[in-house]
Amino acid sequence: MSMPVVIALAALVAVGIWSVLLARRRARRYRLLAEQMPQAAVAVFDRDLRFRLVTGPVLERAGLRPKDIVGRALRDVVPSAQAEPLAAHCRAALRGETRTFEYRARDGREYWLRLAPMVERGSRISGGLAVVLDVSDHQRAVRELRHAAADVEAVTEATRSLARSNAPTAARVAVCEGARQVAAAPVAALFEPAPDGRGLVARAVVGADLRGMYLSLADESSGAAAAFGRAEAAFVTEGDARSEPDRDFLRRTEALAVLWHPVIRDKAAIGVLAVAWREEITGVSLRLSSLIDLLAAEAAVAIGRADLFGRLEQMARTDDLTGLPNRRAWQEQLPTELARAWREERPLCVAMLDLDHFKAFNDRQGHQAGDRLLKQAAAAWRTSLRPYDTLARYGGEEFSVILPGCTLDDALGLVERLRQQTPEGETCSAGIAEWDGSEQAEALVGRADAALYRAKRAGRDRSIMSPQQRAPEAHR
Repeated sequence: MSMPVVIALAALVAVGIWSVLLARRRARRYRLLAEQMPQAAVAVFDRDLRFRLVTGPVLERAGLRPKDIVGRALRDVVPSAQAEPLAAHCRAALRGETRTFEYRARDGREYWLRLAPMVERGSRISGGLAVVLDVSDHQRAVRELRHAAADVEAVTEATRSLARSNAPTAARVAVCEGARQVAAAPVAALFEPAPDGRGLVARAVVGADLRGMYLSLADESSGAAAAFGRAEAAFVTEGDARSEPDRDFLRRTEALAVLWHPVIRDKAAIGVLAVAWREEITGVSLRLSSLIDLLAAEAAVAIGRADLFGRLEQMARTDDLTGLPNRRAWQEQLPTELARAWREERPLCVAMLDLDHFKAFNDRQGHQAGDRLLKQAAAAWRTSLRPYDTLARYGGEEFSVILPGCTLDDALGLVERLRQQTPEGETCSAGIAEWDGSEQAEALVGRADAALYRAKRAGRDRSIMSPQQRAPEAHR
């Protein structure tokens, strides 16, 4: 099975796994919201107006059981006189509108409904969300509706941002933005284990400059250590901060209080989410603690998904035999290097290298020996190049090199050094071209490739330089 097929299958499996996990997180999110509102119920419906999730104590008082509602269409649950008006409001939610209206149920009681679109991935509306409130206690219902609406909208917006973020860095920033929005806090940061395993480093921050911040886990009394080591949330104020990590964080964020919350995946902490306020706060309410807990769970899924997609993306740009960038990655990198050379008014060369008589070597030694030769050549050449040079496997036994800052003569010296280090006593041929300051990447590669074929026709085991297209001042 070819590598592109493997990557495609892995991506499909990954999407399927994360879809299941997100569905579970979504159910947990809405159950949690309902638990925080004793006067309410929460329902999720799809684009066909079928209930996918229903939860909340109001249902029990109304004599309805979630298992009797989930999977059924709205018209089969709601009294016929109310079904069409309610359906119209639901369709409005599916168009992106948010509506609030009164509804009379079969039990004769009046309820308030708030309907909102549900966006789980990208900007696509996948369904709707209904918050149902018993208005027998009018003032309490109004208060709960206001809080519930704010909670739903904050968590939904945070989840929407997380769902859009498949890049590792973007996902982590989205986690911080979501936490800041849900908590109405000016600062949020995500800390993850440092390479040394003895501390945490800031991987994403919004609202403050924490670049390079390191939190030691040696002091177990710190909030960060408690959150990461014991998977317990810890609230720390300026007045009761005893550990240096807590004091350092509060000092650098200019905050007066911070909530350290674990981010857990597979029952183990993978990071700590810090939410900080710059006004005096005596504690964190159960409602906010629950919402942050929910967001942290969503964050663990989003970060895991983003990291997985990042690894898949890396696989798609890496040659699986040699570990070098593949042709796709090299073709993406070359225009970037050309733009840099243009800005800095510096020369740049491209070289194409091809192992001589590789087919004969394969036939004589076997394909495993051929693969070993390719890996050895890649390793030897990579260590001989400068850190900012790019060596890639272009295809088969052909390799390509980007040499920033090199004139033709400089490049020739580097390439000759590479050729001398070809392993197994084998030889290689090379073609070199210097960028003329304006040509497209394809034209530059074409000139280097043409020079390579001239080297092959001239007897192999040599380097040939493509004639310059312009005078040296063209780089300026």
